[in-house]
Amino acid sequence: MPHLDSELRKEIYRSMALLGADELLLGALSSWRDGVPERDVLADLRNWNEAKLLELKEWLPSMAGPELKATEERVEQYEATREAE
Repeated sequence: MPHLDSELRKEIYRSMALLGADELLLGALSSWRDGVPERDVLADLRNWNEAKLLELKEWLPSMAGPELKATEERVEQYEATREAE
């Protein structure tokens, strides 16, 4: 049976692909799945997260209604998890 860590990496990648994850994010997960050192993948993920956060914040003024509320909630959720570290 394959190593559980390897199977977990593959399944996380598949889940993100089904959710329609950004190609750059999938690339970082793919490199992790393929055995790139975790510290390198972590740096890629942190960079992606920060870039996406800035992008979302830039788009907030152009949003309205449910889209605005959902995006604000996502930003708040991300920032809350970051502050909890």
